[in-house]
Amino acid sequence: MKISELREGTPEDVGMDPVRIGRLRDLVGGWVKSGDTPSVIVLVARRGVIVLHEAFGVLRHGDPTPTLKPDSIFPISSCSKSITAAAVMCLVDDGLIGLNRPFIDYIPELDVPEVQWLWEARVADLLCHTAGIDDLKLSDFIAAAAEGSSELPPPAPGQHPVLNQRIRLAAGAPLARRPGTAMLYSNFGYNLLGDIVRRVSGLPYWQFVQSRLFEPFGMHDSYFVLPPELRERRVYRAPGMPATEPTPIHRGIDSPEYHELGSGAGSAASTVRDLAAFFQMLLNRGSYGGRQILSRASVAAMTRHQVDDSIPQIMPVFRNGKRLDFEFRGGGYGYGLFIFRAGDRFMSNGALASLSAFGHVGYGGSCVWADPEREVVGIYLSVAPRMIRDIAVINSDLFQNAVNAAILD
Repeated sequence: MKISELREGTPEDVGMDPVRIGRLRDLVGGWVKSGDTPSVIVLVARRGVIVLHEAFGVLRHGDPTPTLKPDSIFPISSCSKSITAAAVMCLVDDGLIGLNRPFIDYIPELDVPEVQWLWEARVADLLCHTAGIDDLKLSDFIAAAAEGSSELPPPAPGQHPVLNQRIRLAAGAPLARRPGTAMLYSNFGYNLLGDIVRRVSGLPYWQFVQSRLFEPFGMHDSYFVLPPELRERRVYRAPGMPATEPTPIHRGIDSPEYHELGSGAGSAASTVRDLAAFFQMLLNRGSYGGRQILSRASVAAMTRHQVDDSIPQIMPVFRNGKRLDFEFRGGGYGYGLFIFRAGDRFMSNGALASLSAFGHVGYGGSCVWADPEREVVGIYLSVAPRMIRDIAVINSDLFQNAVNAAILD
C-alpha cells in the first residue's frame, strides 16, 4: 500500500481490533495510576492511519493534576541516533560521505598514526558501534588529557565548544578493540557522526537536520537545539530519576545545557507525532508527503543487520560507582537502529513483532519502532521513575506486545 503521510482514522480502517486498542489505552493509563511512570505519551499507526494518540500524567514532576498533552515535547535520548544515522545517509546519497572510508578522513584532529588500528575504523563502524571506541575508557583518557593540556584551539563555526574540547582531548586515545571485532555501544561515536555531518555539509549539525529531515517531514516540534520558547512544552523529571544524573558533557537530561549541545548521540527533543512521521518514512522506503527524502538503498542499509553475529555486543555503562557491561543477545543493529531478530533477549523489545521490525530505545523511558511486515509504527515516550537491576523501568515491551495483538489481518 502506498502511503503519502500520516492521517487520523479508526482501528477498523486498517484491520485492527477496536476493543484491543481500547484496552491498550486503559493499560497505558493504568501505568500512571500504578506508579510505573508519571508521564507517558503513545501513538500507534498502521498503514499510515493513526489509531491511538494519547497522553497520560504530568508535564512536570509535582504537577497536582494531569498536565501532559499529546503534543508535549520529550527529550528522546538515544532515539536521536536513528535521526543522526539518517542525516549521515543523506550525505551518502549525495556522494559526499563514504561509509567505508576511515572516519579520521573527516576528523583529522584524531588522526594520530601511533594509535593502533585507527585507520581501520570506518564511518560505517561509527554507525553500528563497531569502531572499537569504549566510552568509559575514553572518558578517563579525556579527563587525564584535560589536566595536562594547554589552551585548546577554539571551536569551528557551528561546533559546540564542549564537542570541540572532547574531540581534541581524545586525540591519541587507544581503541579498546580492533574495529569490527566487537560492538561497543558508543555515544562518542555518534557525536563524531554529527560533527562529520557539520564538516561535510558546511552547516551546524542541528541546522542540517532541521532543513534536510525535520522540515520536509513536517516535524515542526523536533529539534536538536530546542528553542527556549518551546521548553515550557517539554517534559521534566524529578531529581534522581534515571537520566537526570550528570554525564561528561552535561549535568543531566533536564539541565539547561542539555538542549544547547546539538549532540548527535542524544540531544533531540520531539513529539510522538513527529517521530511517527520519521518512522513512517522508513516504512515508505525513504519517502514522505510525496517527497523522496532518503534513497531506498539507504533505508535498506539502515534497517538491515550490519554487525557480525560472531562478535560480542556490549553497552558499557557506569552505575553506582562501578562499570557494568550489558550484553545484547539475539538482536541485531543496523545504522542507528536495533533490528528485531529471532532469539532477541533485549528487555525493552516486545516478543510479538515480526523479524523485519526495527527501532531504538532512549535512556530514561523512550522507545520507537516500526514493522514493515505488519505495517505498524509505534511510539512510546515516557518518564522512567526508577531503576530495577540497574535498568530503567520502561513498559515498552508490554506496549509493543499489545499493539501487535490488536492486528487482525
